[in-house]
Amino acid sequence: MSATPTQANKDDRLSIKSMSLKTACASFMIAFGMLTSAHATVNCAGYLPNSYFERIENNVKFAGKLTEQADGSQQLQDLNGNVILDSLTDAYIVMDTYLLAKQQGKHGVANAAGEIIVPFEYDEIHIEPDIATSFIVSLHTSDDASNTTKQGIINRHGNWIYPLADARIQHAHYDPDYDQDFFTITDDKGLTGLLDDRGYWAVMPQYDAINPLNACTGDPLYMQVSSQDKTALIDQNNDVIIPLATNQHIELFNSYGEVPLFLRSTLVAGSSAEGMSEDIQDDIESAQIIDANGKLILSSDAPIKKLLYHQLYTYKQAGKIGLINDKGNVVLEPQFNSYHDDADEVWLENQGKMLRLEHLINLE
Repeated sequence: MSATPTQANKDDRLSIKSMSLKTACASFMIAFGMLTSAHATVNCAGYLPNSYFERIENNVKFAGKLTEQADGSQQLQDLNGNVILDSLTDAYIVMDTYLLAKQQGKHGVANAAGEIIVPFEYDEIHIEPDIATSFIVSLHTSDDASNTTKQGIINRHGNWIYPLADARIQHAHYDPDYDQDFFTITDDKGLTGLLDDRGYWAVMPQYDAINPLNACTGDPLYMQVSSQDKTALIDQNNDVIIPLATNQHIELFNSYGEVPLFLRSTLVAGSSAEGMSEDIQDDIESAQIIDANGKLILSSDAPIKKLLYHQLYTYKQAGKIGLINDKGNVVLEPQFNSYHDDADEVWLENQGKMLRLEHLINLE
């Protein structure tokens, strides 16, 4: 059933709101970068579903305002002009919910009423700018902060999730349906696990590294994990989808359908290549598309490569090249000896004849 004009207009307005919020979040990330360290962490902007933005649009607005003082400091005032917090610097209002600022050179967090959520005693505080998340706090225990930084996690209510420790903490995933955060934590033994914002281990520290593949999309989190020279695909319940194996690279292929698809590439022996498969083609021997249930969808005797202009991919079986779409469905069976991809013009060679792709399938 098609949407009524009223429903369609509502959807359009919601889409515009979502875009404006995402744009604002991206802008804040640049500004707030001056207040935090350069964490290599997940940024949810652009991935969160509309349902998340619809929910936060209905939140109570921040009932306070920041004012600039003659000496360059800032004050948090209520809407009547009464001073709630004074002597602030580098202050920002985040997600219309929290105030992040410095007092006497130390970072802290307060709400609009001036209630302190995170005391002003930390050298760094990291928060994902596009979600109302928990706070990663850092404390330098000497001037050589590169080797003597303790980190912990405090939730949005001011309670400890993970105490200050010799650990490396990064935001890994936000579940918009349950309003829940997940963090990767690497302990002082170098083992990494996945912790949720209630303080429970979703994945106990046991891997050398955890790489989230579909953070903030509204789906369960899937991760490529590594242990010594092996990699595997697991989910946030620690269920193994693709077992640990050497010379294996895994990334998300798409998450359009009910079950996400993953691209598993077999690397040449001894390869240490990292990054997206498109950037390490010379290190890939073969590839497979596997769904989130571990079911094999398609095998290729060569790297699966995306065409430059079209949402199509080449694969190879028995020495012949075929095409699949971004859902893993076969568009052209393997029958071609080679191909030439010139962006909007794609040529496929069959028995010495070069055929235009547009003459073989409908590209519209």
